[in-house]
Amino acid sequence: MVPFDGNAQTAHICDMAKTAILRTRVDSEKVTAAERVLSKLGISVGDAINLFLSQICIQKGIPFALTTRPHLDLTNATVEEIEERYSERSPTPVTAAALNERPTRRYKSASQALRSING
Repeated sequence: MVPFDGNAQTAHICDMAKTAILRTRVDSEKVTAAERVLSKLGISVGDAINLFLSQICIQKGIPFALTTRPHLDLTNATVEEIEERYSERSPTPVTAAALNERPTRRYKSASQALRSING
């Protein structure tokens, strides 16, 4: 397999139907865990790698965001953890205006609000 050097002349290798053997060292526990997930999807690790490489070619980059921020599992996160995680982000002007806007009408219950919407 010819390595991609950023040159447009070698960019066509993503479209080639030839196969290559890829050897790499990976954590065996991760492979086992990935195989369990992939088997539920009906695809092999090889298929998943081919999908990944295809997406790199299509998107001209890694097909997911790379970040140095630590991962926070929001499933069991407290409000404080969520607020801390997103405190550095600045809202867009539209979001900031919506956050600062006072509601013009208040409802005592969800059913009252729905009746108001539905007429």
